[in-house]
Amino acid sequence: MSELLGAILTLLLFFLAGVCAELFHSWAIAYRRRGYITKRQLRKMEKWLETMEACHDRT
Repeated sequence: MSELLGAILTLLLFFLAGVCAELFHSWAIAYRRRGYITKRQLRKMEKWLETMEACHDRT
């Protein structure tokens, strides 16, 4: 029972991490459109997000 609960919590954690990454990306795009951040900053954020997602995929 506890193994099943642990597996479910792990899946939930990865799901929430994915949702947060998508929300962050949407927020960054919206800020870019409004001129609050530069294209260079946006590219750095996107690169960082890709790196973090790759890190989570490897584990």
